Amino acid sequence: MNDKALHLALGCIAAAVAYLALIVHSTLGLGAMLAFITTVVGIGYEAQQRIRKEGQVEALDALATAAPGWLAWGVLTFI
Repeated sequence: MNDKALHLALGCIAAAVAYLALIVHSTLGLGAMLAFITTVVGIGYEAQQRIRKEGQVEALDALATAAPGWLAWGVLTFI
């Protein structure tokens, strides 16, 4: 796949994630959207590391990336 097609595919994925984030925000609120986005970013980053064979792919790294969003959801839920 050439470079422009990869960028187009990534743009489509980013648009789909953003659309889903808006749905989550409208139904469950800002905190849930933050948890959703940080989880997607954490998993996505680990996936690209695996695909590109860079660094160590670890579930705990994805969890560490997602944790602030989940913490924010918890805080915003109880405020």
